[in-house]
Amino acid sequence: MAFLLKCFGGCGSTSMQQPSTSATIEDLCHRFSLAQLRKSTNHFDSRLITHTDDFYRAYKGCISINGELKDVVVERLKGDFVDSDLQLVKNNIIYRCQLHHPNVVSLVGFCDDENEMIVVYDYPPNGSLRDQLNSKPPTISWKKRLEISIGVARGLHYLHSGTKRTLIHRDIKPTAILLDENWVPKITFCSFSLKGPKFSEKDVRPIEAMIIGTFGYIALDTFMTQNYTHKSDVYSYGAVLLELICGKPLMQLRRQNDFRDVKELRDLAETGHAEEIFDQSLMGQIAAGCWKLYMDITESCMSDDPDERPDMGEVEVLLERALQLQEEADNNLAFHAS
Repeated sequence: MAFLLKCFGGCGSTSMQQPSTSATIEDLCHRFSLAQLRKSTNHFDSRLITHTDDFYRAYKGCISINGELKDVVVERLKGDFVDSDLQLVKNNIIYRCQLHHPNVVSLVGFCDDENEMIVVYDYPPNGSLRDQLNSKPPTISWKKRLEISIGVARGLHYLHSGTKRTLIHRDIKPTAILLDENWVPKITFCSFSLKGPKFSEKDVRPIEAMIIGTFGYIALDTFMTQNYTHKSDVYSYGAVLLELICGKPLMQLRRQNDFRDVKELRDLAETGHAEEIFDQSLMGQIAAGCWKLYMDITESCMSDDPDERPDMGEVEVLLERALQLQEEADNNLAFHAS
């Protein structure tokens, strides 16, 4: 296959803090006034919008914190919300302020003045994963994409199993993955995340809730039943994996190619249609063993049956193996070239 690299011949779990439930929101992060955030964004200037969604607009801002100017993202929920919605968001802020992981965005502060709900977090110098995939030409190599996918897997693993209760993100997609100055991926805050059962519970019941997310990243079983488990996030993550190798969202792929699932897409690629499906900038970069394992992982994450989808800890281990296979192939290629 032309897009594969021509070549010769463990779980990275992170120490996970368990948040306490006794802290108040003011104890955990800075409370900004609406006036401060208006000033920091030039009165929510549309030219400063970094991304937008059905539920929020995000602006680049610059604000003084403890006497130091800091570039931040100011994420403002759209529209008017009933008290129950605002309480859900506030509860999520309290919970998220207590989460500490290198692949999860740390909140700088929040604002709940005048029936607004705004969260503030560090500005990512390299933008979002969506920004990078949309750049012409794409700026991130295959190996860097693998490293980003592993970082996101670690962040999701932490949300699902690193605290006392599972946190279901509900909106995993490239715009929700920010890249810092070292290209380390960080999963952004989702205002309508769901706090699930204790991770230690064996009988994990789905949570019935309003559908939140982006079409193309929502599993069909979630969409049809409005039931969420951590496996809903796993499907969304699989769609991100597919986009990392194809360079385009699932819905665009389906408009351009006739396939039902990832297996059919793989079959198309392996029968001479790879150049129509995969990101052209990756041609010649992907080792055969890495490709096979990566697509196996993607296919399992996007299984129609949520029980067949792996947990994120397993995904993390398998992707680290895929990266190892890629590095071994690169080293072999460099050795023979020298």
